[in-house]
Parts: sequence; structure tokens; C-alpha cells
Amino acid sequence: MTFNPKKLVANYFRKKKPLAILSDVVFVVLVALFIIPSTRTDVSAFFIRLTSFAPSTLDAEEQFTVNPDALSWPLYDRQGNKTSFGELNDKPVFLNIWATWCPPCIAELPGIHKLYGDYGDKVNFVLVSNEDPEKVHSFAQEHHYDGLPFYYSASVPRNFSSNSIPTTFILDRNGRILVNKKGAARWNSDTTRELLDKLLNE
Repeated sequence: MTFNPKKLVANYFRKKKPLAILSDVVFVVLVALFIIPSTRTDVSAFFIRLTSFAPSTLDAEEQFTVNPDALSWPLYDRQGNKTSFGELNDKPVFLNIWATWCPPCIAELPGIHKLYGDYGDKVNFVLVSNEDPEKVHSFAQEHHYDGLPFYYSASVPRNFSSNSIPTTFILDRNGRILVNKKGAARWNSDTTRELLDKLLNE
């Protein structure tokens, strides 16, 4: 029996319903997008974004105040100016540890960007990566996140250490950690906004 690709294709279209054909085409396109290096990260980020949920606040007994080690943590902005984490504690703090190569990190950035647009003048947003600042700058320009406050640090203090990224913390003005979320989350949510509003009114 000889292999006849034309006959095989003809039989496929004859036996399949239009909706089934469409779903097969979509599946093939998605597989191709996951395989192609230039689109893999963005496609992964898109699906992670669809399945992300709003974070929850830590129970009272799990909350704690960061130690002096964390307050003296050196951070560098994109212009190379040095500050310490403690200097940013005059307001509630939204701390996100991320990387440009990390699909879950990229997935939650649109939500963080929207949140920053509404709370950036009242809450200290601190997005920290250990990558070369030029790489972060290029990423920010390409994805239109130029206004976000990105920082560089070669290390992370014990209070903020994690085996995975992204990791995000929300702290009150006194340096007390109220949210400790590992993995992507839907930050532009009513839950997060209600928490920030509560912290701003304290």
C-alpha cells in the first residue's frame, strides 16, 4: 500500500467537522508558537496570565516585621543611583522580585503596571532583578514598561529570599509583611486594591 498524502488530507477534511478542523489548526499553531524560541516566552506568559488568581493576605500569626538586614539592603535604580530598602519604607511597599527571562514574571507585569498607574504616587513599588540593568532597560522599552521603578541587586536578604520567581511582598509603613506570594498573581484585583487602600488609611 503506497502512502498518498493528497488522499490522506482529502479524507481528513471529508471526515472532520469544521469546528474540529478549526480546533486542530489552533492546536498546531499553539504548539508551533511554544516551539519557536522568539514567541515561547510571550505565549507561556499569556496562558499563565489567564490562569492567575488574586493573592491572599497572610494570616496574622504568619505576618512579621523585616529585620535590619533587609532595611539596609542596597538597591540600584536604572541610572545607577544607590538607595537602601529601608529608605523606601515611608509608604506601604509593593516589592516584586523578577527576571526578564521568566514567563510567570512577564505574565503578571501588565497587572502590576496598571496597579502602579493608580497607586505609584502613594505606594513604593520596587521591582528588583539581578540582571544587567541594560537588559532590563531594553525589556522595559520593548514592552512599554518604561515608567515602572526597576531596581538592580546582586543578592536578596533572608526575609525576601525564595527558591522561585516571581516572588512578591506587600509591606505596611512599619515594614510588616502582609502578603508573601510566590509565583504569578493577578495583582490588579479588588483584593489587592482593598489591601492597599486599607494600608494608606492607617
